[in-house]
Amino acid sequence: MGKNPAAFDNKLVRLRATLAGNFEISALRDPDDKDCDFLWFTYPGSGPEAMVSVSGLLPTQPRPAVRLRNNRQFKRFRKLVDAKMYPRQQRAICEGCNRYEVTADMVGLIEFASPGHGFGHMNGFPVQFVLQSIRQTWVKDIAPNYKAADFSTTPVRFPTGYITGILVSPDGRPVADGDLNVYSATDPSANIDWATTDRRGHFKFAIPPGSYVIGFNTSWPPSAEFPFPPTYYPSTQQQSTAKILVLADKQHISRIVLKLPRRLAARRIPVKVVWPNGKPVADANVWLSEVSDPVTIVGTVVSHTGTDGTFALVGLEGIDYILHADKYAGLGRVSCAKNFLLRAGDSISTLIQLSLTKTAFDVCKNIDFEVPTNNLPQR
Repeated sequence: MGKNPAAFDNKLVRLRATLAGNFEISALRDPDDKDCDFLWFTYPGSGPEAMVSVSGLLPTQPRPAVRLRNNRQFKRFRKLVDAKMYPRQQRAICEGCNRYEVTADMVGLIEFASPGHGFGHMNGFPVQFVLQSIRQTWVKDIAPNYKAADFSTTPVRFPTGYITGILVSPDGRPVADGDLNVYSATDPSANIDWATTDRRGHFKFAIPPGSYVIGFNTSWPPSAEFPFPPTYYPSTQQQSTAKILVLADKQHISRIVLKLPRRLAARRIPVKVVWPNGKPVADANVWLSEVSDPVTIVGTVVSHTGTDGTFALVGLEGIDYILHADKYAGLGRVSCAKNFLLRAGDSISTLIQLSLTKTAFDVCKNIDFEVPTNNLPQR
Protein backbone atom coordinates (compact mmCIF):
# COMPACT_ATOMS: atom_id res chain seq x y z
CA MET A 1 0.00 0.00 0.00
CA GLY A 2 3.04 2.22 0.30
CA LYS A 3 2.40 5.72 1.60
CA ASN A 4 -1.09 6.05 0.13
CA PRO A 5 -3.42 3.66 2.01
CA ALA A 6 -6.44 5.81 1.12
CA ALA A 7 -6.13 4.58 -2.47
CA PHE A 8 -7.00 1.07 -1.26
CA ASP A 9 -10.03 2.08 0.84
CA ASN A 10 -12.90 -0.46 0.56
CA LYS A 11 -10.83 -2.73 -1.69
CA LEU A 12 -9.96 -6.40 -1.25
CA VAL A 13 -6.20 -6.91 -1.19
CA ARG A 14 -3.78 -9.78 -0.76
CA LEU A 15 -0.84 -9.28 1.56
CA ARG A 16 1.77 -11.08 3.63
CA ALA A 17 1.81 -9.85 7.22
CA THR A 18 2.83 -10.82 10.75
CA LEU A 19 0.34 -10.67 13.62
CA ALA A 20 1.51 -8.22 16.28
CA GLY A 21 0.19 -6.71 19.48
CA ASN A 22 -0.71 -7.70 23.03
CA PHE A 23 -3.78 -8.10 25.25
CA GLU A 24 -5.27 -4.81 24.05
CA ILE A 25 -3.73 -4.44 20.60
CA SER A 26 -4.51 -6.60 17.57
CA ALA A 27 -2.46 -5.48 14.60
CA LEU A 28 -0.56 -6.55 11.49
CA ARG A 29 2.94 -5.46 10.53
CA ASP A 30 5.26 -5.94 7.57
CA PRO A 31 7.27 -9.10 8.34
CA ASP A 32 10.36 -7.54 6.74
CA ASP A 33 10.06 -4.03 8.22
CA LYS A 34 9.24 -3.77 11.95
CA ASP A 35 9.33 0.04 11.77
CA CYS A 36 6.50 0.18 9.23
CA ASP A 37 3.09 1.47 10.37
CA PHE A 38 0.73 -1.16 11.78
CA LEU A 39 -2.77 -2.04 10.49
CA TRP A 40 -5.57 -2.79 12.95
CA PHE A 41 -6.57 -6.43 12.44
CA THR A 42 -10.00 -7.98 12.86
CA TYR A 43 -12.30 -10.52 11.25
CA PRO A 44 -16.07 -11.13 11.17
CA GLY A 45 -17.72 -13.04 13.97
CA SER A 46 -15.28 -13.10 16.87
CA GLY A 47 -12.26 -11.17 15.76
CA PRO A 48 -9.98 -9.31 18.19
CA GLU A 49 -11.39 -6.05 19.49
CA ALA A 50 -9.95 -2.90 21.01
CA MET A 51 -9.56 -2.69 24.76
CA VAL A 52 -10.71 0.95 24.64
CA SER A 53 -12.19 2.94 21.77
CA VAL A 54 -14.49 5.93 21.41
CA SER A 55 -17.55 5.23 19.24
CA GLY A 56 -17.75 8.85 18.12
CA LEU A 57 -14.30 8.56 16.56
CA LEU A 58 -15.03 5.40 14.59
CA PRO A 59 -15.57 5.87 10.83
CA THR A 60 -19.28 5.95 9.98
CA GLN A 61 -19.32 5.52 6.21
CA PRO A 62 -20.88 2.29 4.84
CA ARG A 63 -18.43 -0.59 4.37
CA PRO A 64 -18.66 -3.65 2.11
CA ALA A 65 -19.62 -6.82 3.96
CA VAL A 66 -16.81 -9.35 4.46
CA ARG A 67 -17.57 -13.04 4.77
CA LEU A 68 -14.88 -15.01 6.58
CA ARG A 69 -13.82 -18.30 5.03
CA ASN A 70 -13.71 -20.50 8.11
CA ASN A 71 -11.83 -23.29 6.39
CA ARG A 72 -8.90 -25.54 7.33
CA GLN A 73 -6.31 -22.86 6.65
CA PHE A 74 -8.09 -20.34 8.90
CA LYS A 75 -8.57 -22.87 11.71
CA ARG A 76 -4.86 -23.68 11.66
CA PHE A 77 -4.02 -19.97 11.68
CA ARG A 78 -6.28 -19.32 14.66
CA LYS A 79 -4.93 -22.33 16.56
CA LEU A 80 -1.38 -21.05 16.16
CA VAL A 81 -2.35 -17.49 17.12
CA ASP A 82 -4.16 -18.74 20.24
CA ALA A 83 -1.28 -20.96 21.40
CA LYS A 84 0.14 -19.68 24.70
CA MET A 85 3.04 -20.17 27.07
CA TYR A 86 2.05 -21.29 30.57
CA PRO A 87 3.49 -19.80 33.80
CA ARG A 88 5.12 -22.27 36.17
CA GLN A 89 4.13 -20.17 39.20
CA GLN A 90 0.56 -20.44 40.46
CA ARG A 91 -1.61 -17.38 39.82
CA ALA A 92 1.14 -15.65 37.87
CA ILE A 93 -0.26 -13.08 35.42
CA CYS A 94 0.94 -13.28 31.85
CA GLU A 95 -0.93 -11.24 29.26
CA GLY A 96 -0.11 -11.92 25.62
CA CYS A 97 2.27 -14.81 26.29
CA ASN A 98 2.13 -16.10 22.72
CA ARG A 99 3.85 -19.36 21.83
CA TYR A 100 4.37 -18.48 18.17
CA GLU A 101 5.07 -15.55 15.93
CA VAL A 102 2.57 -16.06 13.11
CA THR A 103 2.92 -14.72 9.57
CA ALA A 104 0.29 -15.36 6.91
CA ASP A 105 -0.55 -14.86 3.28
CA MET A 106 -4.07 -13.43 3.59
CA VAL A 107 -6.86 -11.71 1.71
CA GLY A 108 -9.06 -9.04 3.23
CA LEU A 109 -10.69 -5.64 3.02
CA ILE A 110 -8.73 -2.43 3.58
CA GLU A 111 -10.66 0.30 5.41
CA PHE A 112 -9.22 3.80 5.67
CA ALA A 113 -10.43 6.25 8.33
CA SER A 114 -10.99 9.89 7.50
CA PRO A 115 -8.97 12.56 9.38
CA GLY A 116 -9.95 12.74 13.05
CA HIS A 117 -11.18 9.14 13.08
CA GLY A 118 -9.54 5.80 13.66
CA PHE A 119 -9.91 2.08 14.32
CA GLY A 120 -8.91 -0.14 17.21
CA HIS A 121 -7.46 0.65 20.59
CA MET A 122 -7.91 4.34 21.46
CA ASN A 123 -8.92 4.82 17.80
CA GLY A 124 -5.21 5.02 17.08
CA PHE A 125 -5.09 3.14 13.77
CA PRO A 126 -5.96 5.01 10.55
CA VAL A 127 -6.14 1.77 8.54
CA GLN A 128 -7.97 -1.46 9.32
CA PHE A 129 -7.64 -4.87 7.67
CA VAL A 130 -10.75 -7.11 7.80
CA LEU A 131 -9.75 -10.70 7.13
CA GLN A 132 -11.57 -12.71 4.49
CA SER A 133 -9.31 -15.75 4.06
CA ILE A 134 -5.96 -17.32 4.92
CA ARG A 135 -3.99 -18.80 2.04
CA GLN A 136 -0.82 -19.95 3.82
CA THR A 137 0.76 -19.65 7.27
CA TRP A 138 4.37 -19.54 8.46
CA VAL A 139 5.31 -20.03 12.10
CA LYS A 140 8.29 -19.10 14.26
CA ASP A 141 8.43 -20.85 17.64
CA ILE A 142 9.36 -18.16 20.17
CA ALA A 143 9.28 -20.45 23.22
CA PRO A 144 13.10 -20.12 23.51
CA ASN A 145 12.56 -16.40 24.19
CA TYR A 146 10.92 -17.26 27.52
CA LYS A 147 12.81 -18.39 30.62
CA ALA A 148 12.34 -22.14 30.88
CA ALA A 149 12.29 -21.86 34.68
CA ASP A 150 9.29 -19.53 34.50
CA PHE A 151 7.26 -20.81 31.54
CA SER A 152 6.17 -24.09 30.02
CA THR A 153 4.86 -24.97 26.54
CA THR A 154 2.19 -27.19 28.15
CA PRO A 155 -0.33 -26.45 30.92
CA VAL A 156 1.01 -26.84 34.47
CA ARG A 157 -1.14 -28.33 37.24
CA PHE A 158 -1.00 -26.46 40.53
CA PRO A 159 -2.36 -27.58 43.92
CA THR A 160 -6.00 -26.50 43.83
CA GLY A 161 -9.08 -26.81 45.98
CA TYR A 162 -12.66 -25.78 45.24
CA ILE A 163 -15.35 -23.84 47.09
CA THR A 164 -18.90 -23.72 45.73
CA GLY A 165 -22.01 -22.16 47.16
CA ILE A 166 -24.96 -19.85 46.67
CA LEU A 167 -25.56 -16.16 47.37
CA VAL A 168 -29.05 -15.35 48.68
CA SER A 169 -30.94 -12.16 49.56
CA PRO A 170 -32.45 -11.52 53.03
CA ASP A 171 -35.65 -13.29 51.91
CA GLY A 172 -33.69 -16.35 50.76
CA ARG A 173 -33.87 -15.72 47.00
CA PRO A 174 -30.80 -16.34 44.80
CA VAL A 175 -28.81 -13.24 43.79
CA ALA A 176 -27.65 -13.44 40.17
CA ASP A 177 -24.62 -11.66 38.62
CA GLY A 178 -23.20 -10.73 42.02
CA ASP A 179 -19.43 -10.43 42.49
CA LEU A 180 -17.84 -12.25 45.41
CA ASN A 181 -14.24 -12.12 46.62
CA VAL A 182 -12.18 -14.65 48.54
CA TYR A 183 -9.56 -13.34 50.98
CA SER A 184 -6.70 -14.97 52.84
CA ALA A 185 -7.66 -15.56 56.48
CA THR A 186 -4.04 -15.04 57.52
CA ASP A 187 -3.67 -11.81 55.49
CA PRO A 188 -7.13 -10.14 55.35
CA SER A 189 -5.92 -7.51 52.85
CA ALA A 190 -4.95 -10.20 50.31
CA ASN A 191 -7.72 -10.52 47.70
CA ILE A 192 -7.03 -13.99 46.31
CA ASP A 193 -9.73 -14.34 43.66
CA TRP A 194 -13.22 -13.27 42.60
CA ALA A 195 -16.27 -15.01 41.12
CA THR A 196 -19.65 -13.95 39.70
CA THR A 197 -22.85 -15.78 40.54
CA ASP A 198 -24.87 -17.38 37.76
CA ARG A 199 -28.62 -16.87 37.25
CA ARG A 200 -29.33 -19.27 40.14
CA GLY A 201 -26.99 -17.46 42.51
CA HIS A 202 -24.32 -20.17 42.38
CA PHE A 203 -20.59 -19.39 42.56
CA LYS A 204 -17.34 -21.36 42.44
CA PHE A 205 -13.74 -20.67 43.43
CA ALA A 206 -10.74 -22.72 42.28
CA ILE A 207 -7.88 -21.59 44.53
CA PRO A 208 -4.66 -22.84 46.16
CA PRO A 209 -4.88 -24.71 49.48
CA GLY A 210 -5.15 -22.35 52.45
CA SER A 211 -7.48 -20.63 54.91
CA TYR A 212 -10.05 -18.22 53.45
CA VAL A 213 -13.02 -15.94 54.07
CA ILE A 214 -15.56 -15.03 51.39
CA GLY A 215 -17.22 -11.63 50.98
CA PHE A 216 -19.86 -9.94 48.84
CA ASN A 217 -19.88 -6.20 47.98
CA THR A 218 -16.43 -6.02 49.56
CA SER A 219 -14.65 -5.00 46.34
CA TRP A 220 -17.35 -2.83 44.71
CA PRO A 221 -19.46 -0.31 46.65
CA PRO A 222 -23.15 -1.13 47.26
CA SER A 223 -25.32 0.07 44.38
CA ALA A 224 -28.95 0.26 43.26
CA GLU A 225 -28.47 -3.11 41.53
CA PHE A 226 -26.96 -4.71 44.66
CA PRO A 227 -28.24 -2.58 47.60
CA PHE A 228 -26.60 -4.60 50.36
CA PRO A 229 -23.84 -3.72 52.83
CA PRO A 230 -20.50 -5.55 52.56
CA THR A 231 -21.17 -9.05 53.89
CA TYR A 232 -18.92 -12.01 54.71
CA TYR A 233 -19.83 -15.68 54.88
CA PRO A 234 -22.02 -16.83 56.49
CA SER A 235 -23.79 -13.48 57.19
CA THR A 236 -21.68 -10.88 58.95
CA GLN A 237 -20.55 -7.37 58.06
CA GLN A 238 -17.18 -7.75 59.81
CA GLN A 239 -14.35 -9.65 58.16
CA SER A 240 -12.98 -10.46 61.61
CA THR A 241 -16.14 -12.44 62.48
CA ALA A 242 -16.41 -14.30 59.16
CA LYS A 243 -16.25 -18.08 59.14
CA ILE A 244 -12.86 -19.36 58.03
CA LEU A 245 -12.81 -22.08 55.38
CA VAL A 246 -9.72 -24.33 55.43
CA LEU A 247 -9.07 -25.85 52.00
CA ALA A 248 -6.72 -28.68 50.99
CA ASP A 249 -5.47 -29.72 47.55
CA LYS A 250 -8.25 -31.40 45.52
CA GLN A 251 -10.74 -30.79 48.34
CA HIS A 252 -14.23 -29.54 47.44
CA ILE A 253 -16.10 -27.49 50.05
CA SER A 254 -19.62 -27.33 48.65
CA ARG A 255 -23.08 -25.92 49.25
CA ILE A 256 -22.11 -23.03 51.47
CA VAL A 257 -24.74 -20.30 51.74
CA LEU A 258 -23.80 -16.62 52.03
CA LYS A 259 -26.96 -14.84 53.17
CA LEU A 260 -27.22 -11.06 52.90
CA PRO A 261 -28.54 -9.57 56.17
CA ARG A 262 -30.52 -6.57 54.94
CA ARG A 263 -31.33 -4.37 51.96
CA LEU A 264 -30.27 -0.71 52.09
CA ALA A 265 -32.94 1.89 51.30
CA ALA A 266 -32.50 3.85 48.08
CA ARG A 267 -31.74 7.57 48.14
CA ARG A 268 -32.63 9.70 45.10
CA ILE A 269 -29.95 12.27 44.20
CA PRO A 270 -31.10 14.63 41.40
CA VAL A 271 -28.29 16.53 39.65
CA LYS A 272 -28.04 19.12 36.90
CA VAL A 273 -24.89 19.75 34.86
CA VAL A 274 -24.37 23.18 33.31
CA TRP A 275 -21.71 25.08 31.39
CA PRO A 276 -20.10 28.12 33.09
CA ASN A 277 -22.71 30.34 31.38
CA GLY A 278 -25.52 28.36 33.00
CA LYS A 279 -26.68 26.48 29.89
CA PRO A 280 -27.53 22.79 30.48
CA VAL A 281 -25.05 20.12 29.33
CA ALA A 282 -26.67 17.24 27.47
CA ASP A 283 -25.08 13.77 27.59
CA ALA A 284 -22.64 14.74 30.36
CA ASN A 285 -21.12 11.93 32.42
CA VAL A 286 -22.38 11.87 36.02
CA TRP A 287 -21.59 9.35 38.72
CA LEU A 288 -21.21 8.65 42.42
CA SER A 289 -18.29 7.35 44.42
CA GLU A 290 -18.00 6.73 48.14
CA VAL A 291 -15.95 9.15 50.25
CA SER A 292 -14.00 6.12 51.47
CA ASP A 293 -13.09 5.26 47.84
CA PRO A 294 -13.26 8.36 45.58
CA VAL A 295 -12.12 6.55 42.43
CA THR A 296 -14.42 3.51 42.26
CA ILE A 297 -17.73 4.25 40.48
CA VAL A 298 -20.89 3.19 42.31
CA GLY A 299 -22.62 0.72 39.97
CA THR A 300 -19.36 0.47 37.89
CA VAL A 301 -20.68 2.63 35.00
CA VAL A 302 -21.36 6.35 34.59
CA SER A 303 -24.79 7.78 33.76
CA HIS A 304 -25.63 10.50 31.21
CA THR A 305 -27.70 13.66 31.51
CA GLY A 306 -30.69 14.38 29.29
CA THR A 307 -31.12 17.36 26.98
CA ASP A 308 -32.00 19.52 30.02
CA GLY A 309 -28.74 18.55 31.74
CA THR A 310 -30.43 16.56 34.50
CA PHE A 311 -30.23 13.01 35.80
CA ALA A 312 -31.42 11.36 39.02
CA LEU A 313 -28.61 9.29 40.49
CA VAL A 314 -29.46 6.62 43.04
CA GLY A 315 -27.48 6.28 46.24
CA LEU A 316 -28.14 4.27 49.38
CA GLU A 317 -28.87 5.14 53.00
CA GLY A 318 -26.08 5.70 55.49
CA ILE A 319 -23.30 6.33 52.94
CA ASP A 320 -21.29 9.50 52.32
CA TYR A 321 -20.92 10.16 48.58
CA ILE A 322 -18.94 12.29 46.15
CA LEU A 323 -20.78 13.54 43.03
CA HIS A 324 -18.74 13.76 39.82
CA ALA A 325 -19.50 15.26 36.40
CA ASP A 326 -17.54 15.71 33.19
CA LYS A 327 -17.99 15.96 29.44
CA TYR A 328 -15.67 14.61 26.74
CA ALA A 329 -15.23 16.27 23.36
CA GLY A 330 -12.68 13.93 21.80
CA LEU A 331 -9.42 12.37 22.93
CA GLY A 332 -7.65 14.55 25.48
CA ARG A 333 -10.44 17.18 25.46
CA VAL A 334 -12.55 17.21 28.59
CA SER A 335 -14.41 19.62 30.88
CA CYS A 336 -15.28 18.71 34.44
CA ALA A 337 -16.95 20.03 37.58
CA LYS A 338 -15.50 20.40 41.03
CA ASN A 339 -16.48 17.36 43.08
CA PHE A 340 -19.51 17.73 45.34
CA LEU A 341 -19.71 16.15 48.80
CA LEU A 342 -23.02 14.63 49.86
CA ARG A 343 -23.05 13.21 53.37
CA ALA A 344 -25.51 10.59 54.59
CA GLY A 345 -27.28 13.16 56.75
CA ASP A 346 -27.51 15.95 54.16
CA SER A 347 -30.97 17.20 53.19
CA ILE A 348 -31.68 17.32 49.43
CA SER A 349 -34.46 19.80 48.66
CA THR A 350 -33.64 20.70 45.05
CA LEU A 351 -31.44 19.78 42.08
CA ILE A 352 -27.73 19.70 42.91
CA GLN A 353 -26.04 21.82 40.24
CA LEU A 354 -22.58 20.91 38.95
CA SER A 355 -20.83 23.43 36.69
CA LEU A 356 -18.16 22.31 34.19
CA THR A 357 -15.69 25.05 35.07
CA LYS A 358 -12.51 22.95 34.86
CA THR A 359 -10.73 21.90 31.65
CA ALA A 360 -7.74 19.79 30.54
CA PHE A 361 -7.34 16.04 30.92
CA ASP A 362 -4.77 16.13 33.73
CA VAL A 363 -6.80 18.63 35.77
CA CYS A 364 -9.97 16.55 35.54
CA LYS A 365 -8.12 13.31 36.25
CA ASN A 366 -6.74 14.77 39.48
CA ILE A 367 -10.15 16.08 40.51
CA ASP A 368 -11.51 12.51 40.49
CA PHE A 369 -9.28 11.77 43.52
CA GLU A 370 -10.32 14.83 45.53
CA VAL A 371 -12.66 14.68 48.51
CA PRO A 372 -14.42 18.08 48.74
CA THR A 373 -15.57 19.86 51.88
CA ASN A 374 -19.20 19.80 53.00
CA ASN A 375 -21.71 21.41 50.59
CA LEU A 376 -25.23 20.85 51.97
CA PRO A 377 -26.73 21.44 55.43
CA GLN A 378 -27.24 18.43 57.73
CA ARG A 379 -30.78 17.37 58.50
